[in-house]
Amino acid sequence: MSVFRLPAILALFLAVSPALAGIAPALAQEAEPADEVVATVGGSPIRYSDLAMADEEMGAALAQLEPQVRFQYLLGMLVDRRVVAMEARKKHVDDDPAVQRRQEYYGEKALRDVYWVQLMQDKVTDGAIEAWYEKNIVAAPAEREAHARHIIAESERQAAKIAAEIKDGKSFDAAAEEYRAPGSSGDDGDLGWFRREDMVPEIAEPVFSMKPGDVSGPVQTQFGWHVIQLVGFRDLPKPELEEAHEEIVRRIARDEGQKLMEKLRADAKIEIIGAESAAPSSGRPQLVLPAQE
Repeated sequence: MSVFRLPAILALFLAVSPALAGIAPALAQEAEPADEVVATVGGSPIRYSDLAMADEEMGAALAQLEPQVRFQYLLGMLVDRRVVAMEARKKHVDDDPAVQRRQEYYGEKALRDVYWVQLMQDKVTDGAIEAWYEKNIVAAPAEREAHARHIIAESERQAAKIAAEIKDGKSFDAAAEEYRAPGSSGDDGDLGWFRREDMVPEIAEPVFSMKPGDVSGPVQTQFGWHVIQLVGFRDLPKPELEEAHEEIVRRIARDEGQKLMEKLRADAKIEIIGAESAAPSSGRPQLVLPAQE
């Protein structure tokens, strides 16, 4: 009979399970939690570490679930898995070559996962995080936001006409009022403040190359033709180290991991078998080495 100790285990699980959901957050975890028994199946324990690995395996698919529902789902999955596995051992299914091949496959994955975290722990240190923060945030130019407004024209020809009238002295406000779509309000054309990556490229590119007060020529987007005025720029406040910590860990782990993977591949003897038969014209998947994320 399964034994549930939900309140204490749930609190522990929810406190640290996000740190086990991926390599980068795992690097930030400083201490292992107590590996308590969560349930038993026929006397065989299911431990906290089993839940943590199940969360790592299934976390993305369950991300939208409430924490307690997610906990119960993972625990139920592990209980069911243990029940079936124990029955399979009674039937000597563990002698099946298909089982042994899977054990070999997942054993290699386990070696890779654990060793990779060990390698990254030597790269993602407090010193490396602070150095990255000083170089890429403190010493770097502040990220900018732009404030812009636009007039939506009926065609490229009309947009060119509007831009020419403004160039000849008509105010942007007067042009916006004259060419405003029927039923729209006066502030419909205000795009507000936005970062470059938050705006469609067709608008962001000209806006961030303009000076405050400049007016663009005709600009086309999926929404039609526009004439854009840049109102101004402002610098975004820089995050504190604590606020940026998790993103910095991810960046360092990604960059250092890519360099390390390139070195390991270069040192290894890798031969792709059947490369010719895997050409695109053959209809078979191409055999290529994936980039390390």
